[in-house]
Parts: sequence; C-alpha cells; structure tokens
Amino acid sequence: MLIAVQYRNGTFDMVKSKILDELISRESVALFRRASGWVVVDRDIVRRAERSDRYYMGVDRRTVTH
Repeated sequence: MLIAVQYRNGTFDMVKSKILDELISRESVALFRRASGWVVVDRDIVRRAERSDRYYMGVDRRTVTH
C-alpha cells in the first residue's frame, strides 16, 4: 500500500509503509496521509519504528526479595 507524504522540503511523494517508518525515524517527513486525514509528524501521534520507551528498563517490582 502506498502512502502520501510531504517531505520537509515541501515536495510530495507516495511511499510504501515500511519506507514511511524509515522516513519518520530519520525525520525526513513533515506530513503523511492517513484515512482520517493528514498527520503532522511533529505535532500528532505517529508510529515510531524504534522507541526507547518500548521496553521497561526499570526495576522489576514483581520480583520478590526477602
């Protein structure tokens, strides 16, 4: 499936979903189109391919120590 995007330089393109993930992570895209309308990458909730908060890195509170 192709997704409409607008790059930060103002040009438009159609890209595959996997490419969109890469463009978002490289901060190359300003907008992309969802079925509900245009998404502003810096303002709206967008998917992230690799999020640092994806996995909890704190102490496992379920571990019981006596």
